[in-house]
Amino acid sequence: MQKLPTVFERDLKVALDRFPKLRLMQSNTNYWVVSGELDICDTKGNYWNTFEIQMLFSKNYPFCIPVVTEVSKIIPREIDWHISLSGDCCLDIPHKLVYQSRLGVNISDFVATKVYPYFSNQLYKLQTGSYAGSEFAHHREGIIQFYTEELRFEPNKALYVLQRLTRGKSFNRNEMCYCGKKVKLKNCHISTIEFLKSMPHKQLSIDLKCFKLLKIDA
Repeated sequence: MQKLPTVFERDLKVALDRFPKLRLMQSNTNYWVVSGELDICDTKGNYWNTFEIQMLFSKNYPFCIPVVTEVSKIIPREIDWHISLSGDCCLDIPHKLVYQSRLGVNISDFVATKVYPYFSNQLYKLQTGSYAGSEFAHHREGIIQFYTEELRFEPNKALYVLQRLTRGKSFNRNEMCYCGKKVKLKNCHISTIEFLKSMPHKQLSIDLKCFKLLKIDA
């Protein structure tokens, strides 16, 4: 009886057809390593440059956060370039990556929507001196920016919600929304609460500490 391909093997085949310069380099009991070259073109199809990259997928795939490393060393190893000294790439705000991992990632879509845009924008900055569009700040400032700009939290509301979640106090869908609009949570910010509830307790604790440092009143 022929062995059926795993979810990773099935998704990898699709990804390699789409990005033919990538290949499976290593597989063990803990992770898979996909390495190779990624050609970057502009929106008109003009070739810009080629990055050598490595992607590590844990055996929890598809419920994992892939680690992407730039091997070619084209990107300056400086914090303002959203890359570590060892070349690990900061593809997005951690909260979004965690949320996507809970839903499940797909190799091909991950490369197309996270990896490729990251390297395209790095080349854009190398040519122009700045990224196309806005970017998140680093560390504590980036977390606060994410809450205020993406989740539409006022600092005092973020502090209140994070205190409640980290203390293990649940939100009732039928209670009045924390935003103060005098409507029930289920008809207002329920999706935001569900998003935060999907975050690890450790991440919420880090976020709470960031807002506490602002010294605001809940």
